[in-house]
Amino acid sequence: MNHRDEALALGSADPLATLRDQFALSPTTIYLDGNLLGVPPTAAQHTQIVTGAEWGEGLIRSWNTAGWFELPRRLGNKLTPLIGAAENEVIVTDTISINLFKLLSAAVHVANACDPKRRVIVS
Repeated sequence: MNHRDEALALGSADPLATLRDQFALSPTTIYLDGNLLGVPPTAAQHTQIVTGAEWGEGLIRSWNTAGWFELPRRLGNKLTPLIGAAENEVIVTDTISINLFKLLSAAVHVANACDPKRRVIVS
């Protein structure tokens, strides 16, 4: 293939050609570097809304107004078909280490409230 017309015909017949619209890329740009600096998906533009409006302007109110409290359950529900779980059985959370820290911190708080002399939990 050495002709532009042949290349255009192959490009228009490419079943993946429609995926280009999902990326923030000028129609005249050909970008072949797909490693660390690949073209950002247009869906990533939502991060500008989150950081600018929800976080930047809404601040802590966004936990309620932007639905951040429900996000772990919504994300979990997206995973349920992949793992065979029912709706509302999966919640996306922090790492196990962070969750263990939270659990132990809560246990220390409860133990301290019950008996202030007990200040140590061994894990």
